[in-house]
Amino acid sequence: MKRAAVILVVFNCILIFVAWLMVLYTYPRLPQQIPIWLDFFGLQHVFMKKSPLFFLYILIQTLFFVFFFLLAKIIASRMKESWRAGIFKEYVFLTLIFINLIFIHVQRSLILVARQIEEGVDKFYFYSLFGIILILIPYYRLRVKLAKKRQELDRILKNPKP
Repeated sequence: MKRAAVILVVFNCILIFVAWLMVLYTYPRLPQQIPIWLDFFGLQHVFMKKSPLFFLYILIQTLFFVFFFLLAKIIASRMKESWRAGIFKEYVFLTLIFINLIFIHVQRSLILVARQIEEGVDKFYFYSLFGIILILIPYYRLRVKLAKKRQELDRILKNPKP
């Protein structure tokens, strides 16, 4: 794996580790009634008795990362050009960082709503993370186009026509 992809995977692992620490630390300190669902679209919070279902978000987050990490490696291994596979993995791992931040924000919001410190998610931050993910799509396409042009330029410089 290229160095940039390795760095992105390490940061993803750090985010997942911190999320697990946050959830494991706060669970015993939560009140007996905790929210399991927040009001994203004007719906009411869904509260329930404190239960292991609280760990559902962190489990989904971890499985989501593992699934897309493996899927990215499989898809990249089938790409003909190694430069394209490297860019693809960087794109997937960068996107996963923002998805991990979304999960962490939801988990943090659940904890703060349970403790009656906040009323819900910070919608601006939440939707900004989705917006950044959408911006990464044209960014990836631009990187691929620039890499293609660089490949062509390198080929021309190595084999100049007389």
